[in-house]
Amino acid sequence: MTTPRLTAMLQANKAFQAQIDVASLPKRAPETLAVITCMDPRINLEAIGISSFSTDGSGNSDVRIIRTIGGRADIRSLVIGTFLAGINEYVVLMHKDCGCCLAHSKLNVIRSNMEQRLSAEQRKRLNRFSDNELAEWLQTFADPYEAVKAEVENIKAFPFMPADVTVHGLVYDVETGAVEVAVAG
Repeated sequence: MTTPRLTAMLQANKAFQAQIDVASLPKRAPETLAVITCMDPRINLEAIGISSFSTDGSGNSDVRIIRTIGGRADIRSLVIGTFLAGINEYVVLMHKDCGCCLAHSKLNVIRSNMEQRLSAEQRKRLNRFSDNELAEWLQTFADPYEAVKAEVENIKAFPFMPADVTVHGLVYDVETGAVEVAVAG
């Protein structure tokens, strides 16, 4: 099904292709650093020195970027990043005013919206979750500083994480652009 946004994306891609220098497109290159951050578009990675792409399609960074809701690591990214891409340093970059913080305080809204859109069978499964279990399943959090510390510990505790991998935890302020170190790996 084509939507107006999909159509706009495809049109933007044609315009992009017309302006790029194919030879300038980034190539896969070895890099030992990955940043795990939130999918929130307000996270500007230039705040930590990672340049965005230029209009001709070239990129000035080989840093691997993993975007997930809340800046949570997933096992596939850790395994492939560490054991295939050669990542030996991770930065978990969470942020203030995160949707996971909002979700943590609005579980009743999430539950209500889910109940409206799910089938009867799906609602039965949903109703087996307490609010605490739902929050845990969704990996919501009230405080990004505590969440980033916990996520760094979760990554380090991953059963297949080598001891020589460094993991840092940072918190980005979307209102000021400031970054604070919560965990220096």
